[in-house]
Amino acid sequence: MKKICFAALAVVPLLAWGAQAQAFKPGSVARDIAPQMAKPAAAFEWAYPVAPANLPKPDPAATFTATGADPAMKLTAKQIGNSFGPPDWFPKEHAPLPQIVAHGREPHVPACALCHLPNGNGHPESASVSGLTVPYIIAQMHAFRDGERTNLRAPAMIEMALDINEKELREAAVYFSKIAKSQQKWIRVVETSRAPANHPGAGGARFFDKGAETVPVPPDMIYEVAEGDEVELRNDHVGFVDYVPVGSLAKGRTVAMGNKGQMRTCGSCHGDDYRGHDEAPRLAGRSAYYLIRQLADMKSGVRKGSALGKMKDVVGKLSDADILNVAAYLASRAP
Repeated sequence: MKKICFAALAVVPLLAWGAQAQAFKPGSVARDIAPQMAKPAAAFEWAYPVAPANLPKPDPAATFTATGADPAMKLTAKQIGNSFGPPDWFPKEHAPLPQIVAHGREPHVPACALCHLPNGNGHPESASVSGLTVPYIIAQMHAFRDGERTNLRAPAMIEMALDINEKELREAAVYFSKIAKSQQKWIRVVETSRAPANHPGAGGARFFDKGAETVPVPPDMIYEVAEGDEVELRNDHVGFVDYVPVGSLAKGRTVAMGNKGQMRTCGSCHGDDYRGHDEAPRLAGRSAYYLIRQLADMKSGVRKGSALGKMKDVVGKLSDADILNVAAYLASRAP
């Protein structure tokens, strides 16, 4: 295993309320590693969301309840952002959470549910892990551990991967792998020339502006916007909508089908339905932002290792436009 200074990982980006909460405090490893993480390609900086500076702090005495949850469950911002006990608003909707998913293990392994949520679908700054296979989830944690995934989002995952044990890792992987397809639908894709006006906010997520204004959807950008403000409560009933450029879905399908013979098809490894199998991950219905980050990281060499296999040849043939378009197309597919 490659040695990584374990004292320098950066705090995982949390939602505004989480940032005020009992936040995960990485060791000196995180702080050392964070400056070494590769910066995103300029063309896709927007796909690596970062919360704006100086967001207003919530009232520490205020309590909140997610819509549809038990009304008796009232939590403060600090409790909502508790790295070792984030909220599980709808416990009857899923199998019992393993300890590592619900609470993690202090001090270096925060609860998986903190960022990925009990439903495994996550937010734009993290990944959707619902329905991924056990071998794939385990392999990716090993990749973080071994220094093979090193973008700006990686430090917190690296710290966890260095400390989590194989039993805990398998328990988490088994839990997320068993989430039903009906619960994996998290992204709604809208192909349009104009989108409702929106802005970056807590956790880097984008939120709708008040009012009826619209903004152009640039040909080289996607707006991934929270369907409701309760994303800040870690309400796992609140998903996201991807506003993608006009024409991107048809162009993305062409890329996925082999880009007119330039490369192998996405379905040749990930399945004709793009739902994945074995160690090939599900692509269908995942966040366009996440898919873009992975393709861009593979192309730049930020994501590396023997596990990439055939992807090395594929990503080398993708233009920035190809990456955006195929991500939009795959996000639009049913999980």
